[in-house]
Amino acid sequence: MTDVIDVNSGGLRERKKRAARIETHRAALELVAERGLGGVTVEMIAERAGISPRTFFNHWATKEAALLGVVFTDADGIGDALRARPAEEAPTVALRAVLREWMRMVPSDTELRELRKQVMAQEPTLHAMNAGRAAQFQGGLIDALQERLEGEDVHARAIVHVQIAIALTRSAFTLSMTTGEPLDEEFERVLRLFDAGTVEV
Repeated sequence: MTDVIDVNSGGLRERKKRAARIETHRAALELVAERGLGGVTVEMIAERAGISPRTFFNHWATKEAALLGVVFTDADGIGDALRARPAEEAPTVALRAVLREWMRMVPSDTELRELRKQVMAQEPTLHAMNAGRAAQFQGGLIDALQERLEGEDVHARAIVHVQIAIALTRSAFTLSMTTGEPLDEEFERVLRLFDAGTVEV
């Protein structure tokens, strides 16, 4: 089997996995919008999405994760993704690569995003969960990034790098919601503006 076949088959698997993940995310949101968080089970979400409960857990750790659309559900998940980047990559290059991959997993469907906003407003407890997962996400990146940094104050420098990168992703989210353009494309635009010095921090 050649390298080209390996790459292409992997890409197809990832596209199928991403499509299944998005449909499960959609099913979870639709059900909670209809029945409320307490009235929805993993089994119900799996049935709506046309998958088995076992397959559900291949994509999401909990029903709340499926609702929030969180791919990396703990610090280890996102941290391991950064650790897996090639050792020769500069730390910030590796960080951006991981964030690019994460953004590709985020649904670009505007209708789906609006449904998520509706459910978040309907279920206030999800906000606390979302904040907690965001903190885990950031913490996982910081821990992994400082392992790639050399010299002094690696922890402080990792915090600065990650928080700037997260701020750039938030800008991309805002632009994407405003323009309707895909999130990953807006992220690239934000990076170009930042790197060109058009915007400063």
